[in-house]
Amino acid sequence: MHGLDHSIVALCLGAIAICIVSAIDFHAPFQTADIRYAVMRDRYYFAVVGYVTISVVFYFFVAILMSRGVELLVAIPGTIAFMVLAPHLPLLGWVIDFLRSMMQTLARYPQAVETVIVAIARSPISVTERAAPELQRELAGYGVPAGLIEKALNDDNQVLAVGAASMIKQVASLHTSFVELRENKRFARFFRARKAAFDEMEKQYRRMLRRSARALLLTEDITVSDVDAVELVLEISDFIVEECEDLRVAYQRRLAEATLSVVDRRDSRTELISSFGYQTVLPQPLPFAPLVIIFVLDFVVSVLPLFFMNLSKNYEVGSLTGGLSSAAHAVALTISIFFAIYPKTSTNFARPSLYALPWRSYVVFGALSYLAGNAVLWITYSTIPIAPGWLASGHPLAASSLLSLVFLTNTLVLSILLDVRLRADALDYHEARLRDGATHAVVMACAMVCLLIGFTLVSRHFGLNMPYISWLVYGSIVALFGLLGFVMGYLVPSTAEAYIEANKLIRKSSALNGNRLEWAAPASQPSTQVRT
Repeated sequence: MHGLDHSIVALCLGAIAICIVSAIDFHAPFQTADIRYAVMRDRYYFAVVGYVTISVVFYFFVAILMSRGVELLVAIPGTIAFMVLAPHLPLLGWVIDFLRSMMQTLARYPQAVETVIVAIARSPISVTERAAPELQRELAGYGVPAGLIEKALNDDNQVLAVGAASMIKQVASLHTSFVELRENKRFARFFRARKAAFDEMEKQYRRMLRRSARALLLTEDITVSDVDAVELVLEISDFIVEECEDLRVAYQRRLAEATLSVVDRRDSRTELISSFGYQTVLPQPLPFAPLVIIFVLDFVVSVLPLFFMNLSKNYEVGSLTGGLSSAAHAVALTISIFFAIYPKTSTNFARPSLYALPWRSYVVFGALSYLAGNAVLWITYSTIPIAPGWLASGHPLAASSLLSLVFLTNTLVLSILLDVRLRADALDYHEARLRDGATHAVVMACAMVCLLIGFTLVSRHFGLNMPYISWLVYGSIVALFGLLGFVMGYLVPSTAEAYIEANKLIRKSSALNGNRLEWAAPASQPSTQVRT
């Protein structure tokens, strides 16, 4: 480590410690396995990395602030102590809890697993061939005659009601399917993480078999009239259904967790669920790839012009200042995209009707986007060292307020483009992508021109002069942000529309007699569902 600044080494080691602590804190107040094995793998790591990144950036900001009065090497231990204690402080604790909750929501916990559980529970099931032999073997072990078991499992209402016979066969089917799945090495970590839950389910399964066997033996020991025999069948059936219901729900939850946390592709998840006998269609997950692409592209677009500017000492931009300010801009831009998409996936307030666009939602979520972006930039400009010639050095709020108009514009334009697509109700989600991209490119280029003019005017108002930058560099900045706008317009509205429309079809199908596949069949075809 010869030649390295000790304060920089200490700062990096502190950042590593914050990474570990924040990665653990991400799961609070739940256990790590509760979240990890209840959401999709890529969403989980995306959310954890996002939470850790925010924590590390905040750590750097606090370290820079505390080092203004003392040496950085002295300020780092205090910074780490502050970061560890921050979740327990009154105001900061609330902010961190809110941020943690938002990042867990970003990972879709617990929404993802609950959605899949509902999809499984509302879907028709075909009992596997292993269920009947399993029940015959297990119940025979408790002394139930083979003939009585066969009668009980027949759907004829003689020993058990049809619903009770179906329920106990479903539970046995799920049990044997999990026994077979346990042999798949791909799911070994899942079963280890959920060992306590599966052990408890095994106890419940054995208890259900034991009590069901006792109930079935009563039908041989008690001699009653025909009328009382019907009542006895119903009583025993209700008893067995009660024993099986909680166990079936537990198996469905474990199946949903395994489907989300282990299997990566949507068609493979559907195949896994089908192997358990369920016929279902899973909701379309909202892809994060466009957000990652836009985040990286915005960071590059913000940093790239700095390499071609020959700035004087009064306007010099260091690598730390340029990197953190560009990262803050990328974070704020990603937040603005979030406010354009997420409200339409979760609230009717932000969705268009057949007759009008949701103008009130544009005002609400545009304002939220502006305020959130302003807060991110203001904290950044107030913390990082900025050369005195720039507006953000002496007037960080004025600079952040001016720059945040880009985030407001981005949220509004993406919202309108998405709403126009949703009202068109087209099935080809790739249609008009170039139109959306070109529209947003023109808007972002015009916004950047207005922003540069505004910066010049506001800087002069505060007695500052803009640095000398060639017209070629100015033109490159406008062109780069136009390119960024094209990418956002090309990727975001069409991707969000595909997600919203796919899930709308699935939600509508759930109202059709519990069959989540009936929407795919023409209305003219006769229903194949057996009615009782």
